Amino acid sequence: MQLLAMLTMLIDHIGIVLDPDNPHFRLVGRLAMPLYAYALVVGFGRMRDFRRYALRLAAIAAISQWPYQYALLGPDEPFELNVVFTLLASLIVLRLIDVVLASAGRSPAAAGKAAAEASVSAGRPSPAVPPSAALSSAESVPAAGADAVRRLIAALGIAAAGCLLLELVPCDYGSHLLLLVLIYRFSSGQTALALHFFLNLIGIAYGFPPEQMFSLLATLLVRCAPGVLDALNRRLPVPRLLWRSFYPAHLAALAAVRFFASA
Repeated sequence: MQLLAMLTMLIDHIGIVLDPDNPHFRLVGRLAMPLYAYALVVGFGRMRDFRRYALRLAAIAAISQWPYQYALLGPDEPFELNVVFTLLASLIVLRLIDVVLASAGRSPAAAGKAAAEASVSAGRPSPAVPPSAALSSAESVPAAGADAVRRLIAALGIAAAGCLLLELVPCDYGSHLLLLVLIYRFSSGQTALALHFFLNLIGIAYGFPPEQMFSLLATLLVRCAPGVLDALNRRLPVPRLLWRSFYPAHLAALAAVRFFASA
C-alpha cells in the first residue's frame, strides 16, 4: 500500500510540474490521497505514542511547505498548506473522537455484574444482589443510553469543528480528506465505498474535477480487496525512513526541476 501511495502521488505531481495538460497523470494520482488517508487510519490504530506520531507529522508538514508551495502552486495561486497539515488535523480529530467515545469507566452495577459472572465461571456461588442494587442497575440503563447519545453528539461536533477549521484555513483537500479518514475509521466494505462515492459527489458539486471519482479505486482496494495490498506489502516492503521522507524529498526534487526549467 505504501509503495502504491508513493508512486501514484509521484505520478500526479510529475504531471502537475511537467505536463499539466495531460489528464492521465491526474487520473493515476487520484489514488494517492485515499491511500494516504487509509495509511493514517492504520497508523492511528497501531500507534503507541500519539504525541510522537503527531509531532512527526507536524515536522514533515513544516519541512514540506516551502517545496510544496514552489513545486505545485503557481505564482498566481493563493497560499495553501500542504496535505500533511490536513492529515495532522485529521489525526487530532481522530484522537479527540476516540477519547470522547471511550468508556469513562464501568458503573458500580456493571462492575458487580462482571464480578458475579466471574464467580459463576470459577464455580463459586454468585453473591446475592440486594434489591436496592438491582433497582440502581435498572435505573442506570437509560442513563447509560443518554450518556452514549451525548458522546455521539460530542463526536459529531468534533468532526464538524474539524471540517470547519479545514475550510477556514486553506489546506490541501481540506474537509474532504478529513471526512474520508472518518469513513475509513468507522465503516468498512461496501459501506465505505458507498460513503466515499457520495463524498465525491459532494466534492464535485463544490468544485472538485470529475476525475476525482477515480479515487474510488483506492477505496475498492483498501476496503473491499485488502488482500491485494497485504500481498504487495509483503513482497515490496517500504523502509520506514523512505516512507517518512518521501513527501518532502520528492517535492524538493520537483521544486528544483521547476526552478531550472524556468531559468
